[in-house]
Amino acid sequence: MNITITGGGTGGHLFPAIAVAQEFQRRGDGHAIQFIGSSRGIEAQVLPRAGYLLETVDIKGFAGKSALRKIESLASIVPAVARAIALLRAFRSRLVIGFGGYISFPAVIAGRLLGLPVAVHEQNSVPGLSNRVLGLCAQRIFVTYEESKGFFPARKTIHSGLPLRVLPAADRIERSGDAAAVICILGGSQGAREINSAVVGALPAFARGARPLRFIHQTGTQDAERVEAAYRRHGLQAVVAPFFDDMLARFLSADLVIARAGAGTLAELAVCGRASILIPYPFAAGDHQRKNALMFERQAGALVMDSRDLTSDALARCVLGLIADPARLRHMAQQAASLARPRAAQIIVDECCRLAAA
Repeated sequence: MNITITGGGTGGHLFPAIAVAQEFQRRGDGHAIQFIGSSRGIEAQVLPRAGYLLETVDIKGFAGKSALRKIESLASIVPAVARAIALLRAFRSRLVIGFGGYISFPAVIAGRLLGLPVAVHEQNSVPGLSNRVLGLCAQRIFVTYEESKGFFPARKTIHSGLPLRVLPAADRIERSGDAAAVICILGGSQGAREINSAVVGALPAFARGARPLRFIHQTGTQDAERVEAAYRRHGLQAVVAPFFDDMLARFLSADLVIARAGAGTLAELAVCGRASILIPYPFAAGDHQRKNALMFERQAGALVMDSRDLTSDALARCVLGLIADPARLRHMAQQAASLARPRAAQIIVDECCRLAAA
């Protein structure tokens, strides 16, 4: 069947959507996929490279905006929905699946107006505004965390976990087994300047550490040159890039991960079974990143460091303390792995196929 998948803006919304598209395609050539997103989001770079059809709609965000911007957002809904209706009709879609973010709103609403089966997936422990609204009209709601079920009608909500992209075998970068410990650092698909700065300040301590360290560092577009120069200045081995398409493979090569606490990142840490230091983004809607991270810390799979406590000295002490305690790192990795739900994409596709056939 022809399937429309919508969502994007950040990797946290986009990559689970790609995972579900991959699962549909794995089941045979009879499924055609159309993505609806924004020309300004990460999907505009990632989807064409991955070989997917991307159509765009123009809608403005609502949550956290000024009164004037909220009025502009409301005014943009009608033309965006009209555009989405035209796209669904032209593609002859039989199913619409939304993955959150305001960009998913027009296509999901358009799908319901056309009488199509509609499902949504919520990545975070606290649902965003778009999915709270769309959950009222969707026939199926998939959630990453059991705790999220309380936000939606129980009769149509399924705890699926977060779908993860399948990596080709050639893209997997397993641990090399050398003496150096590998630290993987990322701040989400947009990077995180405060994490980058804290790491740069910690490099002298890392260079003096008892065990040699190697680094994989996703910086975001603005900080790549500055961070790469800092590693060179301190004589440390590092692979630095604004963005990695293969973050799951990078995790597989690491002993310890330093990251924000977006749902996609945590799901990948669980599937890979990697210990982490989580630094929740303090301005995430509903403080969902902190709540995500605390679930991992309660399970002993991660340490949580508040943004307000993030200093180079504190980060260096935490990293070097963990690297010096391999038994603790292994235990954290095992506990993180216990949170994995590796069949999330299969669960979602199975249920969506039943929904479309009903």
